[in-house]
Amino acid sequence: MPFRRKSKADKAKQAVAEQVTDRTDDLVAALDAAKEALARASAAAGRKGAELGKQASEAADKLMPERARQRRRQAARKRNRRILAGAGVLTLVGVAASRLAGSKGKAEQGQPWQAGEPSGGWAQSGSDAGPASSAEVTQLHGDGASGDAARTPPS
Repeated sequence: MPFRRKSKADKAKQAVAEQVTDRTDDLVAALDAAKEALARASAAAGRKGAELGKQASEAADKLMPERARQRRRQAARKRNRRILAGAGVLTLVGVAASRLAGSKGKAEQGQPWQAGEPSGGWAQSGSDAGPASSAEVTQLHGDGASGDAARTPPS
């Protein structure tokens, strides 16, 4: 391709394109700076608004002490409800955990009389000091002063 000379129109187009690019870059930078300034101003206004709201509330409390007491009581009731709800949830979690842990067999719970053992659950051995079997015990219906030999337990 032979060397082609740029025409004045091409040079003008290129100059305009460079100017547009430069101005676009400047506008984008200005827009970013404006966004940052707006964010800072908004944050400062939010802090000022919160401070003004707090001051207005304090002034209203001084003018209307009953309103202030009512608001404090309401806040205390709300706080107490939260605490009570939390305690209830913890209780339910504890009950659920104990249920999920599984119940032991009746013999493992230290209640042998409910375990269905034939001798009432008590161990029967010759050297045990536990209660005697029902065959060795005679029930006394009186005061025990009568001399009825059939009702007197063997010695």
